[in-house]
Amino acid sequence: MILAAGDGGRLGAHTSALPKPLVPLAGRPIVDYTLDALEAVGVTDVTVVVGYREAQVRATLAATAPGGVRISYVSNPRFHGGASLSLRAAREVVAGQPFLLLMSDHVLSAQLLAALLAAHAAAPELSLVAADAGMHEAAYTHEATKLLTDRGAASRVLAIGKQLPEWSALDTGAFLLSADVWDAVDAAPEDCELSVVFGQLIARDGLYAADVSGAFWYDIDTAADLAAAEALLAPRAGVV
Repeated sequence: MILAAGDGGRLGAHTSALPKPLVPLAGRPIVDYTLDALEAVGVTDVTVVVGYREAQVRATLAATAPGGVRISYVSNPRFHGGASLSLRAAREVVAGQPFLLLMSDHVLSAQLLAALLAAHAAAPELSLVAADAGMHEAAYTHEATKLLTDRGAASRVLAIGKQLPEWSALDTGAFLLSADVWDAVDAAPEDCELSVVFGQLIARDGLYAADVSGAFWYDIDTAADLAAAEALLAPRAGVV
């Protein structure tokens, strides 16, 4: 499941005529990099939750998505609200199955997704977040969502948020969730940010960290992020 319903207002003029997932990054829509990575790791069925400029997303992905990926769509007409509304909109699609939850404004590599899938294969009953404990520039770290884990072998997540006073890894925006997440969704306010939903899951000792340190990913929120991601992608052409 890829959440792609928001209006991406922090990208300013870039999203005045384009939805954020389609903003060009090194000549390609942002979301295409993640779709390529999904195809590379063998994930073939993808649900994209759309809202803002929905018709553009559908038309563009029909032309640019990799041939090995089958895309279906769920509409979230309340896309101006929190991301929980997009997650709720697609609930019936995944039913009681485990599923990948990805953000359309995060460029994710096949290496990262492969590590997350391997962690799931080792513990299929757990809900997992792909966690990066590597070093990043202070400006990027300041904006990122952070994770505090117990640092033990189980890597249980103890807290999630942007302003944690103590943290041990960054949330890469990639999750592999068990059906238990829906109990957390039901316990959270209907309209909220995903960190609130995951806070409910954490309160149930239900979220664990899958270490993806060293794998490429980038969260694009601003024009500066877009420029930085392009600079990082240039030497990686063809390997993301």
